[in-house]
Amino acid sequence: MNEKGFYMNDFMEYLKAHDKSNGTLKTYNLNVMNFINYYKETFDEEFIASNIILMDLQDWRTYMVTRGLKANTINNRIAAIKEYFTFLQNKNIIKTNPAVALKKIKLNNSIQKKTFTLKEFKRIKRAIYKEGNVLDIFIFELFSKSGVRITEAINIKVSDLTITERIGGSNLRVIGKNRKERLIPLHLDIRKALESYLPWRNKHKFKNSPYLLISERAKQFTRSGLYKRFLKYQYLTCIKIHPHRFRSFFATQIVKSNPINVAQNLLGHSSITTTQKYLSTEKEDIIAAINSLENL
Repeated sequence: MNEKGFYMNDFMEYLKAHDKSNGTLKTYNLNVMNFINYYKETFDEEFIASNIILMDLQDWRTYMVTRGLKANTINNRIAAIKEYFTFLQNKNIIKTNPAVALKKIKLNNSIQKKTFTLKEFKRIKRAIYKEGNVLDIFIFELFSKSGVRITEAINIKVSDLTITERIGGSNLRVIGKNRKERLIPLHLDIRKALESYLPWRNKHKFKNSPYLLISERAKQFTRSGLYKRFLKYQYLTCIKIHPHRFRSFFATQIVKSNPINVAQNLLGHSSITTTQKYLSTEKEDIIAAINSLENL
C-alpha cells in the first residue's frame, strides 16, 4: 500500500471486490480526491488519513453547501468519502473512522426531478420525426420508452436484444449500476424504430461492432456523443434536452399508473426511496386523485 498515493489503487481494488461498476470507481476516485485537495488547500499541509477528524469533514460539507452545490452532488461525495474511510479502517490504516457520524444533506422530496412537460415531450418527438433520421428516432424511443441511463444505453450490445413475435416476448437486457442486470420489455414504439434502425445499421461500416448504438463515426457512442445528438433538436424546439430528462419523464409516467415497486424494477433503483421522488405532487394530480373517489 502506498500512503503517498492516498491508498487510492488499493481503494479501487476494494471497490471492485464489492462489485462496484467502473463508473462508480471513477466517480468515487474523483469525489475522494475532491476532499483530499480541499484539505490540502485549506490547511496548507499534506493529507494524512489518520489526522482527519469529523470536524474536517463537516467543514468540507459546509464549504460545498456555501458554493451552491446541489444536495445530490454533496451526498454523492459524502457517500464516497464514507466508503473510503471505511476501507482505511478495515485495512487497519486508521484506528477510528471520522466519517461514521458524517450526515448527508437533507433532500426536499417535494421538489420534482427535472423532466419534460407532456407538451414539451410531444414537441421534441415531432421535431425528431420530422427530421426523419432513423438513428435519432431510435435513440429517442429507446430513452423515452425504456428509461435507460446514458451509460447503460451506450453499453447495450446487440446480443442483449431479444425480439420475438410473441406478445411480451421482446426485451432488452440492461446492465445497470453495480452491475445489476434487469430485463426491460420492448415498447411497440421501440420495436417500430428498430425496424428502420437495424437495416441502416447493417449497411454501416461499423456493422460488426458488438454495441447496439453506433454513430456515423464510431463503433460505440460516448456520453458526450450521445448528448450532442440532441443539440440540433434543442435548437429547433428551444427546449433544454438531456438524455437523463427522458429517463425522468419515463419514470414520472410509469409511477402514475403502476405500483411503485414495478417502477423501481424498470428503473433499476436499488432503493424504493429513489423511485418515490418521481411521485407527482402537482396540484392538478392531487385534485384528480381526490375527484377519483367521488363514485365510490
